[in-house]
Amino acid sequence: MEMQMKMSAILKQLSQVRVLPILVADDVQQAIRCVATLAENGLSAVEITLRTPNAMNVLAEVVKACPEVCVGAGTILTAQQLIEVQDTGAAFGISPGITPTLAHAAADLGLPYFPGVGGASDLMLALEHGFNVVKLFPSDLVGSTKMAKALGGPFPDVRFCLTGGVTLEATPQLLQQSNVLCVGGSWMCPASLIEANNWAAIAKLAAAAAIAGK
Repeated sequence: MEMQMKMSAILKQLSQVRVLPILVADDVQQAIRCVATLAENGLSAVEITLRTPNAMNVLAEVVKACPEVCVGAGTILTAQQLIEVQDTGAAFGISPGITPTLAHAAADLGLPYFPGVGGASDLMLALEHGFNVVKLFPSDLVGSTKMAKALGGPFPDVRFCLTGGVTLEATPQLLQQSNVLCVGGSWMCPASLIEANNWAAIAKLAAAAAIAGK
């Protein structure tokens, strides 16, 4: 019941924001500043990927420093990472794909979780383990809204987060598809701007993304 309440709160926030920034960062202070800047400009949920050596520590520190933001972890590949993500206090976890081992571990752990799918077989595995909100990845290569619409026929209760190749310009059209919960991307917080501490540019990109999600 507690996980259902947490998931419900996360889904409500994502349905309001509709654009999920995907942050790749290895410096704690830069990550905190970036997440705060995104939130100040209308993007109050963020996915921090586990793609850098210090990512788990970055995740934990951002969770503590930005309690008003719905902070999740992305690029979860193993059951051990799931456990470590839960220990950071992160609100949710996301994977680029799905395996029986990972799906089973996520279901047992009780962490709000969005597995990645690329088609019907992946989605059936996700549903077997109770996950009906999934990441469609890589969205641009597997058909984007065409795939989401096609899967909506046999799986009418599933909702999708589209990531992979999503752009600011494409966002409004992608969000018109009824079973698309949100879209995700890193265009509003690129590594080059973070490394340059260019928070004004990130603020401008975040504000534009927030408008595109309305």
